[in-house]
Amino acid sequence: MLSSQSFEEIRVYDGFAERTGAQFDKNEVRRSDGFCRSMTQFRQKARAAGDGTFYLPRGMWPADTAQVPLLKQWVVMSSYPQAHVPASVPE
Repeated sequence: MLSSQSFEEIRVYDGFAERTGAQFDKNEVRRSDGFCRSMTQFRQKARAAGDGTFYLPRGMWPADTAQVPLLKQWVVMSSYPQAHVPASVPE
């Protein structure tokens, strides 16, 4: 029987996190490196560790979300429109 302190297993692969459907009691996972107390801590650990298994308290996962992207897309600076810089006028 799971207590009110049950945790969901989250798998991270290739920059995306997904729930596995497995649930564990806090005492079973609290000594694991993948143990997280919040979504913020989960994101930090997952970005630092990369692929792996993590444990998040039930109810912390975003509602109606099957997959959470953990990596942000790079934006190439040359794709932004360049500001027009007027030529300097000699004195």
